[in-house]
Amino acid sequence: MLSYALRRLLGLVPVLMAVVVLTFATNHLTPGDPVGVMLGDQSANKVLEAKLRSEYGLDQPIWRQFVKYVSGLAVGDLGLSYRIVGAKVTDVIGDGLKISPVLALAATAIAVPLGLVVGVFAALRRNTLADTGVILALTMGISIPNFAMAAYLMYLFAVKLAWLPVAGWGSIAQAVMPVGILAIAPAAYIARLSRTYMLEVLQQDYIRTARAKGLRERLVIYRHALRNTLVPLLTTIGIIFGGLLSGTFVIETVFNIPGLGRLAIQSIFARDYPVTMAIVLLFTCFYSLINLIIDVLYGVIDPRIRLGTR
Repeated sequence: MLSYALRRLLGLVPVLMAVVVLTFATNHLTPGDPVGVMLGDQSANKVLEAKLRSEYGLDQPIWRQFVKYVSGLAVGDLGLSYRIVGAKVTDVIGDGLKISPVLALAATAIAVPLGLVVGVFAALRRNTLADTGVILALTMGISIPNFAMAAYLMYLFAVKLAWLPVAGWGSIAQAVMPVGILAIAPAAYIARLSRTYMLEVLQQDYIRTARAKGLRERLVIYRHALRNTLVPLLTTIGIIFGGLLSGTFVIETVFNIPGLGRLAIQSIFARDYPVTMAIVLLFTCFYSLINLIIDVLYGVIDPRIRLGTR
């Protein structure tokens, strides 16, 4: 298992390098001059313009800028921000790095168990009124965009009922709506999949055998059926985590949360290429890491996968 995890970890290196190349090329091909943005109303000052281009290395050829950027990544230097002149990228993204992953992880921690419980509940009551109601609610949860859900819940809980603050970050009350909204669609998606997988598993021969042996229904469901349902769901959870990371762009903007998503939007509009590239690279690392963890969990849940890797 350890060798398998190491192989998967080494396999992330070319993925990260590809992301670095693509983000670097995309940012530098985007129309607009970051130096012009930095100069602002002093755009006519040619001396200051030349100084900034030299300080940021923008007077060098593209290939040399790329080599310098990759060399900096190797030692943890992400460069200087264009939007906040003279500030290191690591300092700019430092606070957001403590928020966006927490948002995504908290939403995942809510969505996964909630989706499993609802999905199993619906599967065990197949073709009943309760099952139909659950499917209708799940369809609504998947279909409604998170920004529309955010607007409605902000009006209901913050304006109308005054139970929660409208926006901001720093307290549990301020985190309730953002985390809850992020968790709604993933929970509904997991519930639909777990219902489908559970219905398939319940029709397998080993489930009928377990029941014929006189095992309690709870033991059959949670020890035999649910465990085999988790294996295909793990892949879905990895994809959902990546979707939650990208979902923070909208939620953090709507709720005025100073996370990486909101910072990325600001950096894109300000032509702050170093910060944009750093955030994309960080999100890629988060997504790759969660997929690596899920690959390892495959072997924990299903020993046959562990034997197959040998």
